[in-house]
Amino acid sequence: MSSPRTRQGRLTRALNHLRLRITGPLVRSFASDRRGNVLFIFAVSALPLIGSLGAGVEYLRKVNYRARLDDAADAAAMAAITTARDYISSNPNNQTDPTSDAIARGKARAEAVFRANAASTLGALAVTPNITLARNGQDLTASASYTTVFPSPFGRLLGNVAASSLNVVGASTSSLTLPSYVDFYLLLDTSGSMGLPTSAAQQVYFAKLNPDMADKKGNNCAFACHFPGFKGYDLSKTYNIELRIATVGKAVSQLIDTAKSKTVLDKQFRIGLFPFVSYMETAADLTQSLDSLKPYANNLEAYMDVGIGDKTLARGSGGTHFDNVMPAMNDKIKSVGDGSSSAKAKPFVFLVTDGMANAQYYYGSAGKYDGSKWTGSVSNLIDPNLCAQMKKRGITISILYIPYLPMAQPFNDNVGYENVRVNSLIPNVPGALQSCSTPGFFRTASDATQITTALNAMFEDALAAARLTQ
Repeated sequence: MSSPRTRQGRLTRALNHLRLRITGPLVRSFASDRRGNVLFIFAVSALPLIGSLGAGVEYLRKVNYRARLDDAADAAAMAAITTARDYISSNPNNQTDPTSDAIARGKARAEAVFRANAASTLGALAVTPNITLARNGQDLTASASYTTVFPSPFGRLLGNVAASSLNVVGASTSSLTLPSYVDFYLLLDTSGSMGLPTSAAQQVYFAKLNPDMADKKGNNCAFACHFPGFKGYDLSKTYNIELRIATVGKAVSQLIDTAKSKTVLDKQFRIGLFPFVSYMETAADLTQSLDSLKPYANNLEAYMDVGIGDKTLARGSGGTHFDNVMPAMNDKIKSVGDGSSSAKAKPFVFLVTDGMANAQYYYGSAGKYDGSKWTGSVSNLIDPNLCAQMKKRGITISILYIPYLPMAQPFNDNVGYENVRVNSLIPNVPGALQSCSTPGFFRTASDATQITTALNAMFEDALAAARLTQ
């Protein structure tokens, strides 16, 4: 009798023999069957195919995440600079620089805006934005950047450690230039020659009407003179003849409207009106209340060389004293700022003139017009050295030249030496004024439209220069 161990061994050998007889033919059949080859090839290629599809899905997820986070970064960068701008603009008179507080507020606001815009993504990703905000002069620049990762199941499935997570990185930058605070000092020539009619046709018409032109007593005033005993000024009103000084007043009024329309900050612009003949006077001091200037702009004729014999109005007769006026304006401007606040406004002097200087004085004695203090006519060009000190301080001198007209027919022949000398000087007036002005800030205008257009262009030039020099 065989043992149990012997019987178990026989059984095992019998089963193995049977397995070989069954599987051997199956394997050989599978190997020779084309259908089995196709299935085998598919099985081998399925894994990388599935991985490629998965990688495409992961890439689309990355694109979607980045689009949402980029939008959030854009909004955050914009929020940073606008918040800082608004804070600086609403605190123009701070004794301390508001920049640090503005930056802190801008960055806090930017982070809040980023999270609000990225809310749908933050549930899936951990993202902390990096906000930077800086001010350089009047320029504000902000940046919002982010970097995060998300797991890639398909990368792990393929056994690619490097592809088991994907990075999402982006940044957005925004910048703006703060508007500048600017002070405009309008230095307005109201000497007698600004009493000529603006229109060339009306100059001829007025010369024929004006009895002062042919006065045998020696008045011989080609202008619409205000002096006692002269009729020209009243005659210009009777016949509705617009004088150059009135045209300048209208242009100044239009300039005030332009300044109001361009104002984007509280107290951004201040304007003062300073007419002059012998001395600089103050029609309206530098003010932020622009509407209050209109009555003075529309009545500049009151500051023509009128009042001879009135010791309170030292304007002289025909004299245009740049030697007094330019130093007085320099003294008037106490500080030169960079335009970063209303306390640091950048000053611009707008000199509107026909450019003919005259050092004469003509006062009466004992309050009467008797010519006892007439020094005689001393016509000349403006001395550019009178402008040098203001330009050295950083004050911009912008000049509007209203051409001085030669005294010829139909003006009276009895003009003598004064007009002969003046006529010889006229060709050199533009060059002298250009030397006085800041380079690039000289314009010429003759008729009413040109004068208004030129003053508005000078305003735009000033704003552009204020931005560039921050």
